This record gives sequence, C-alpha cells and structure tokens, in this order.
Amino acid sequence: MPEPDTDRDRIVVVAEAPNEIIAGLWASVLRDEGFEVMVKSSGPGMAYFSTMGNQHSIYVLDKYADEARQIIQELEEADEQEY
Repeated sequence: MPEPDTDRDRIVVVAEAPNEIIAGLWASVLRDEGFEVMVKSSGPGMAYFSTMGNQHSIYVLDKYADEARQIIQELEEADEQEY
C-alpha cells in the first residue's frame, strides 16, 4: 500500500462564503466538477437557532485547492458582472 502524502491529503479551506445559501451554491458547483467538498459554519451554532446567516467555510483536499479556488473566483466574478 502506498504511503499517503500527508501534506497533499490535508483538508484545507478554499473560501469563506458569506452565508449558507452561497456556501451551498459553491459546494454544489464544486461537486458537479468532481470535487469532494465539506461545508462548515464558521459562526456560533445553537440548538434552536439557524446558522444560515453565518459565514461558512468551504473545504477541499489540499491537492485540489488551487483549482477549487479558481472555480469559486470565477463564480464571484460572474456574479459581479450581473450587477
């Protein structure tokens, strides 16, 4: 069995989405492109309150981080052009 490349197999943050809706959109696009994605709320979580308005972190494997960042940057640029 090959040894894992621990530096490249780390999970890293590639973006901070302003809320859960944008995080879900970005994660969905990345998943459609074949990335394994994890989304985690960066703000406080409470049992009876939504974290929907909290900032959310988007995570991917380090070895795919640059490509994932580029895709998210393109999404942000496309969004800015619409307004």
